[in-house]
Amino acid sequence: MKKPELTDAGWLGPRDEMDRASHRFARCSECREIICVEKAVTDTQNTRSETIEMLDKAFRVHVKLKHPS
Repeated sequence: MKKPELTDAGWLGPRDEMDRASHRFARCSECREIICVEKAVTDTQNTRSETIEMLDKAFRVHVKLKHPS
């Protein structure tokens, strides 16, 4: 069985201004379930890396629960 991965990732909100986006989402390649996290709140202006890290963590939990090896 192939290891699940995140696909079809994107931001909810206007494409022209990522700062106004509210959530980051992606789809599990195995079961097609959508994993979504709210945009991180940080002291800095750029929250992209923190939000992507949160999505990755949520996906790892999803894989543990739904696709144990």
